[in-house]
Amino acid sequence: MLGRVFGFLRGKGLIVEGAGKLPEGEARKVDVGDVLAGGKQVILCRVKGKLHALDSVCPHEGGRITPGPLVEGKYALCPLHNYRFDPATGENVEHLCGRAKTYRVEERDGDAELWV
Repeated sequence: MLGRVFGFLRGKGLIVEGAGKLPEGEARKVDVGDVLAGGKQVILCRVKGKLHALDSVCPHEGGRITPGPLVEGKYALCPLHNYRFDPATGENVEHLCGRAKTYRVEERDGDAELWV
């Protein structure tokens, strides 16, 4: 456990176990650290076979991008105003809203390594 924490501090990513099992067109929420004490919530999304990571906070009014099925199998959704985001780029689709923050994520042996 401590090896993972100290590795994370040295620039290694956080290991998200089982992320390789995330189905196509789905999103999963991952807590990074203690969310109540300044940690983050990240949404992992699988689109076209590739894993992507977005901050769960919508850049518009601080709503939360939700886990679950992606809209049209490819867009992450903030239900506050039904804003849709491209998980690969964070770009908002159809609305004048800023980009959602994206994070580097790589799949390895059925898990994912996430840098926030």
